[in-house]
Order: sequence, then C-alpha cells, then structure tokens
Amino acid sequence: MERLLIGSVHWWRHMPKSELSSARPLSLDIAQRALTPWLAARLRAPDLRLLAWRSAGAGNSADTFFATVAGVSEGTAREMPLVVRRQNQGSDIFLDSDLALPTRVMAAVGAHPDGAGIPVPRVIGLESDASLIGAPFMVMEHLPGRILPQSPNYNKEGWLADMPAAAQARVWRDCLEMLARIHRLPVAGHFDFLDQPQRGRTPFDQYLNWIEEWYQWARAGRPHRITDIAIEYLKTNRPRDAQVALLWGDPQPTNLLFRPDGSVSGVIDWEMAVLGPPEADLAWWLFFDDLFSRGMGVPRLAGLPERALCIRWYEAALGRPVQNLAYYDVLAAFRMAIVGMRSADRQIQRGRIPATTTARENAPIVRLLAGLLGEPLPEVGADFANLMAALGMEASLAKNASH
Repeated sequence: MERLLIGSVHWWRHMPKSELSSARPLSLDIAQRALTPWLAARLRAPDLRLLAWRSAGAGNSADTFFATVAGVSEGTAREMPLVVRRQNQGSDIFLDSDLALPTRVMAAVGAHPDGAGIPVPRVIGLESDASLIGAPFMVMEHLPGRILPQSPNYNKEGWLADMPAAAQARVWRDCLEMLARIHRLPVAGHFDFLDQPQRGRTPFDQYLNWIEEWYQWARAGRPHRITDIAIEYLKTNRPRDAQVALLWGDPQPTNLLFRPDGSVSGVIDWEMAVLGPPEADLAWWLFFDDLFSRGMGVPRLAGLPERALCIRWYEAALGRPVQNLAYYDVLAAFRMAIVGMRSADRQIQRGRIPATTTARENAPIVRLLAGLLGEPLPEVGADFANLMAALGMEASLAKNASH
C-alpha cells in the first residue's frame, strides 16, 4: 500500500477491493466506535463526538451516509455536518470504480488557484483500511443545498417546476456557466494524476480507449447492434484536434446542489472525472436534459432553454465556440447506453427482471443513440418500464408513455 500525504489529507493509491459483495450495514453505534477516533485525528479535535448518523442509500459506486460531529477544532467549538462515502463493493456499473479518484479531484479543484468559484466539498480524508467500516471510504464536508431529483422527474414536479419560467431559465444558465468555469481551469501541474499513458498518447485517446474497455466488459460477448455501430463510429471519427480540460465527467442537474434562490451551492459526484475535451461534458449535460424530457415522454418545463440557447450560453461562458459537438452527442449517448446495459444486468442478477428482458436495447437511451446514428429506432415498451420500476425510478416516466 502506497500512502501519500498532501497537507492534512491522506491519500492511498490502488485501494483494495473487499471480497464481500457488499459491506456490512452501519448503525450509529458502529459508526461511533469505528469512526470517532479516525475523524478526531483528521479534524484535530481530540474530544470529537459523533452525534448523528443516517444512510442516504447506495449509489452506483458508493454507499453514502450523513453524519454530524461536534468538538473543538482549531480552538473553536462547533458542530460539523459531514458526508461519508463507502466504496460499494458490489458495484458493477463502472469499470475500475475507485473512491480515490473523486477524492483527489475534489481536493485538487479546491486547492486550485483559479478554483474559488467552483464550490466542491472540502475533503477530510480517504481511508483504504476496509476493516474500519467494511470497505474503503472517504469523508468530506456536507455542503448546504438541495438537489434536483430525477425521480420524480424535475420536469413534472418539485422546486424547479414551482419556479416562474424566468427563474427556471436562470437556474439552467447558472449550471452551464458553472460547467464552463470547470473547463476553464488550467490543468497543467494540477491534474497530472489523471494522465493514463498506458491507455493512449493523448488524453482523449486515453478516454476513448477506456470507454471501449468498459463497453466490451459490459457487452460480455453479446451482440448489441446499435451500440456496436456506435463504438465503431466513435473510433473512426474521433477528433484529432480535441482540446484538453478537466472534465467533471457526470455533469447533470442531479449532481449539483442549489440554494433556495436556485443558484449553485455545490458541485458533487466526481467519480467519472477525466482529462478531455470540454465538449464531452457539454454533450453529457445536453443528453440528460433531453433524456428527462423527450426521452422519458415528459413535457419540458416552460422556462428551460432549448438546446441551441444552452449551447450559446455555454460558449459565452467558455469563451469560444464548441467544436465537433455532434460527435460528442454520440459519445454521451453511448456512455449512458453502457450504464443502462449494466443496470439491466444488475437487476437480472438480483432476480427483479427476467433474463429475457429487452430493456438492454429497447430503451430510451438506445433510441436516442439510434436517432443520432441514423439507425432504425427501437421500440420502448413494458420491459423498460419494468426495469425502471425495479430501479425505483418509475416516477421519471410519463404516465402511460409510449415511444
């Protein structure tokens, strides 16, 4: 195990994976015994107490817990809300999922001389010893703010839907300007740890080669007509002049925190961060924007800008026109099709949907991808609705939607 010490933050490379398919449940009592000494050392608060603890559920790569601690730190008595993310050892969505990556990226953004306008959580520490709470974990501050949920679909109900149309537009513009702010960060000397020369010569070569590895792992030798066409398109048409920026990797409304007025208070979920062209992130945002309206059969909120205006706002904030966006649209849809493929396989393995399901290919994601490629559109029917029900996301769909 290799340990790096950067300031007061501890890093470990190559975090080990437990042989357990999932880590043990964590009660307040277990967390108090296991985490209090660890947190006290890192927060330099010898009298620290863990006052509250609750689970926020399991995500694709990590289980999330909210904690409240109290103690005297740096001469001041205070309470501090924290977020604990524990490696999900049963994660089978992403290839090479590792909490060390988002932890290190958030710390690097927070320490960047030009990063003041990007509100990332302050990292408390990262731990590779799985014996403490059942798996490697990281701890960060809990930023204030509310999320924009996918279920129920934010285009159907919730705080954004309750806003006037002009306020909805302002929320979207703030999000796109935040994305451009991330992409304007100088990368040289700040994010060198994201370089993966074993996967290619340029950052985009590395990124696309990793995506192909991920796809072939998820495909598992089974033919998938639309996605097979897509990966060949992406390899054949890859841009040769792609600019390099820090990519957030998963820019979508649900990975932001918002103040009561709708302004951005936090940028979270950096598990897919990578070096690459800014257009890849923009296309991912636009893909999700489309997916949770047209893709789900749900009317778009009146105040949300159409695609062309989103692009203009982003370009104004970035300071240049976007390039090759049609290519990155295909890349975004392809990436999400892989996520959908693995999500369906996971539910099959858990016995929640039958192995004969057509939801791997007959899904809104694949339908959008087929449209971008000029291929016949697959029909989306009951199998996909059953998958969404198994995922607990049926509220994202239009009632009795047909595609």
